[in-house]
Amino acid sequence: MSKLLLLSGGIDSLALAAWKKPARCLTIDYGQRAARAEIQASNEICKALGLRHYTISAPIPTLGMGDMSDQAVSPYSKYPEFWPFRNQYLITLGAMYALNHECSEVMIGAVATDLHVDGSQPFVELASQLLSMQEGAVRLTAPAIGMTSADLVRISGAPSEILGWAHSCHCSNLACGHCSGCRKHSEVMAGFGWHR
Repeated sequence: MSKLLLLSGGIDSLALAAWKKPARCLTIDYGQRAARAEIQASNEICKALGLRHYTISAPIPTLGMGDMSDQAVSPYSKYPEFWPFRNQYLITLGAMYALNHECSEVMIGAVATDLHVDGSQPFVELASQLLSMQEGAVRLTAPAIGMTSADLVRISGAPSEILGWAHSCHCSNLACGHCSGCRKHSEVMAGFGWHR
């Protein structure tokens, strides 16, 4: 059985794709504002890395909140990009896809500096336990959970021409330059002497 990577096209999942070379990369259109750009970035990343890329559409835009959606910011989080239970939803879809394509492991690009609980080590461990106890026993892993984004980019060996495809904007199919995703992308790239 092989590994599936949930690939958003952002800097962390891109670097994880370059590092781990999964059997399949899956991008999900769940109704997020930047879905088109994430799919395009993921396609180009996989072409450049020689990886197989797939997409599914399971939109839930009316259930979203904050910068990634057309809905108001959530009162349950201090972060404007918070979308309730988003990673849980994406992991569930990824695990369903994995079982249907003989993958035993779903990888996500969570890193040590993630702000949200659903990118933390305890969340990943509990989600993996939940998936593993069900028929099919799919595992969830986050190979870079103890690293910063910069550490992950460094260990991945991803060249700048592939990193240039990363789309991290939460708000738009064109990078806004102001949201937390764009700021993170700029900071990581600048740390390597690369600028947009």
